Amino acid sequence: YISIKAIETPDKNDDTIWLTYWVVYGLFHIVEFFSDVFLFWFPFYYVSKCAFLLWCMAPFSWNGSQVLYNRIVRPFFMKHHQTVDDIVSDLRGQALNTAESVTREVTRAAMSQALEHENND
Repeated sequence: YISIKAIETPDKNDDTIWLTYWVVYGLFHIVEFFSDVFLFWFPFYYVSKCAFLLWCMAPFSWNGSQVLYNRIVRPFFMKHHQTVDDIVSDLRGQALNTAESVTREVTRAAMSQALEHENND
């Protein structure tokens, strides 16, 4: 609800705050997905998780999202974003080439099927 309200306000500062939260939350969720099998055995894991997420959403400048984003996520992103952009660009080109060749093969197969069907009639 707060994210939608932030998007709808003319002030873009609150958009940045909530986008930062969602980036940190998304990364937390990915890490948790792979480690939850081990973490849930720890006492008070779910209480700690709740406290962590509340800290990430807290309405002050030193909330968890801002701290983690500025100290961990942003430096990592700034160091590696060009490499990731290059990989994504290469994958996009390969996907387009694959789609074109599949389309050509399907068209060719459909044409030969149609000609074969016409010759049989």
